[in-house]
Amino acid sequence: MISLTKLIRGRSERGDSVRFPRTESKYPAVLILGLTRNCNLNCLHCYSNSGGGRFKDLSPDFWFQTIEEAGTMGVRHIILTGGEPLMMREIREIARKAHDMGISVELSTNGTMLTSLPSVVEYVSYVGVSLDGPPQVHDRVRGIKGAYDRALEGVRFAKSLGLKVGLRFTITALNWWYVDDVLTTVEREGLDRICFYHLAYVGRAERKLDIDNSTRLRVVEHLLDRAKSVNYELLTAGNPVDGVLAYLSTGSPEVLKLLQANGGNRSGERIAYISPEGVIYPDQFTPVPLGVGPHLMELWDRPTPLVQRLRDRGRYVECSSCPFFSICNGGLRGRALSVSGDIWARDPSCYLQEALSKYPVQEYVTSHRSP
Repeated sequence: MISLTKLIRGRSERGDSVRFPRTESKYPAVLILGLTRNCNLNCLHCYSNSGGGRFKDLSPDFWFQTIEEAGTMGVRHIILTGGEPLMMREIREIARKAHDMGISVELSTNGTMLTSLPSVVEYVSYVGVSLDGPPQVHDRVRGIKGAYDRALEGVRFAKSLGLKVGLRFTITALNWWYVDDVLTTVEREGLDRICFYHLAYVGRAERKLDIDNSTRLRVVEHLLDRAKSVNYELLTAGNPVDGVLAYLSTGSPEVLKLLQANGGNRSGERIAYISPEGVIYPDQFTPVPLGVGPHLMELWDRPTPLVQRLRDRGRYVECSSCPFFSICNGGLRGRALSVSGDIWARDPSCYLQEALSKYPVQEYVTSHRSP
């Protein structure tokens, strides 16, 4: 995840210490808990293939043990997701457990159930609600008529409680031209942030739903331009080339320093995901098992060969000779795996060549490239 407002304007946010760390930690800073595969919607691009039936959730004790281990490891942020996490009966107790251990709890939700479950939010520091464009587009993507109105109602409810609230927008071929529409929603509702996700080809999300890389360049250029003036945090996720583009378009050594601190995609290192079945993955978009929870610390202390390779992926990723590899780290491994069958292949959503065709690079690379 990259904060464009931080790169372009130097806007400071609470998450800067995680996104741009000054020192490396042995353990992940962010842990994503997929509490359930149950969902009241049926989204076209669902990475977890949730909904469409009833699924049995793991016991709360499993998640309590996971959170205790996360606290021992120094995990700083826990994101509760699903499916729709508010469909898990014990979510309040799980959120309270993490909160009481001093871990920041963030809720990733479709927003439609927020008004009926207010007791959860007392333990939550941030609520992120998915919104895919105007009502007709959002409802089509989410598979339920009226999903937009209910999501916006949830956003307003969470905001009325004084919570930090933001939107998540997954960029697809169905909605990319509605970027400004959703930015207007952020401004109108007085929200704190928005994050634009690049599509990951996992679960129900197929590559044909994605935009091409020339369009991707245009979209991110526009977001970088908007980041110059917005009064909220604007981020992107799932494609570290966005940061490279910020550098190419500004030529700023300060931007490069931030990107070097960020290090690009660090799935399986700074971040990990535990599925509703208790399986540990590098992130929620890369379906390659690393181990089984709740024994997260053991996996980091005695890493498997795959975890070791993820930590040293510069020796394995196909594009590691790229001069920008140190600030990209090869992009999203899940997309490479989906398209080629090889986790170490080139990320097909890398649009660096399209960017280089437009922005001069030689002076930046020779002047500022890290050793």
